[in-house]
Amino acid sequence: MSRFIILLFAFLSLLNPFYLAFADDAAVKAHDNAEELRILRKEVAELRAIVEKLTQGHVENKTEIVENKSGIVENKTELAEIKPKPHSDFDVPSLSLRGFGDFQYDYVDESFIDSADEDTNHFTNGDVGFMIYSQISQKLSFFSETLFEFKSGGETDFDVERVLLKYEYADWLNISIGRDHTPLGYWNQHYHHASWSHTTVDRPLIFRFEGDDGILPIHYVGLGVSGNLAFDFANINYSLMIGNGRGKVTSSVQIVEDLNDDKQVAFKFTVEPNALKGFGFGANILYDVIPNNADLVGRENEIDELIAGAHFYYTQDPYELIAEYQYIHHDDLRSTKSHHGGYLQLAYIIDKFKPYYRLDVLDITSDDPYFHGLRDVEDSIQHTFGVRYEWFPFAALKLEYRRMDSDSVDSNAIASQVSFMY
Repeated sequence: MSRFIILLFAFLSLLNPFYLAFADDAAVKAHDNAEELRILRKEVAELRAIVEKLTQGHVENKTEIVENKSGIVENKTELAEIKPKPHSDFDVPSLSLRGFGDFQYDYVDESFIDSADEDTNHFTNGDVGFMIYSQISQKLSFFSETLFEFKSGGETDFDVERVLLKYEYADWLNISIGRDHTPLGYWNQHYHHASWSHTTVDRPLIFRFEGDDGILPIHYVGLGVSGNLAFDFANINYSLMIGNGRGKVTSSVQIVEDLNDDKQVAFKFTVEPNALKGFGFGANILYDVIPNNADLVGRENEIDELIAGAHFYYTQDPYELIAEYQYIHHDDLRSTKSHHGGYLQLAYIIDKFKPYYRLDVLDITSDDPYFHGLRDVEDSIQHTFGVRYEWFPFAALKLEYRRMDSDSVDSNAIASQVSFMY
């Protein structure tokens, strides 16, 4: 019976435009036809309501694709985080599985300060990731992001990048526990490991991952509190976390233990004025005590670490403007080191094309013992010019040119990438 009603509704929907055209013309001649039109519209509305009730409960795994004026899929949140909710706490938990990946080709021309020039070109099999989301109850959910990382030596690393159990009490209070991205600025909260999700090929220099010689604590393991406070003048988003601190080296994320009793704490807020849609600004602060490293000369003492930053953005189509700054201060009782970094990114959507430019800056104080051995941690300025093409709704082509000027090397690079979600 329900299938018959659905077919009847579809048939009436096809007839509806022809009937409307006829009825509107006839209404000039006869009042009775207008009354028939009103009755038919009422019947169509009733049939639509019946169909919605019949199909309710069978669309919980549907992904809603929102397109902008140019037909390009909006990318305000990651695909896997579009979350259906069960009707009650007694329903079987829903489960969504999404994935992502990319392939890349690079040509790099490097001029080293203390050695000869070097040209390289290579293909890269990018990371392959899987995201699992489950709505356990109306307020409790689980999320994980797992990555297969392919290394230059042929090895494959299997990493769980994010794994969270989240309790959503209300819009203004969400509590999560597990491993997540540290609340530092805009990029680290909006763009995670799927390169398809962000405009450019790579992340900004200041937000490189820990395993890629990054200088910020991109991930943490601990307790997080976040929410959205709605006011008449603006929405204020906030994130607060307390968790295990950084390890002895920058690449270490302390997952199952903490080498000292001091915990890392961080707070971030963003203000989004109601008067200007797509605009936001905010700040962040983080404090940690990094454990000493007796195996390295100059690392006999613990390091007090303070990170402070600011960000603003305007992401109302067709415009994209993002700017961030981060300040890092280290004090090990024998010396203090301060570092600065940030970026400015501009983009504009033209149909399915999105040309962009980004300026990256790192200002690194030399001889910081905690950054010992990191290859690319030095004063650097990088200009990136590129274009992104929305090949399909969930697949993008990117082509960009990068000019890097740093203390030890100057380089010109061309990168092309195909990135996708599935």
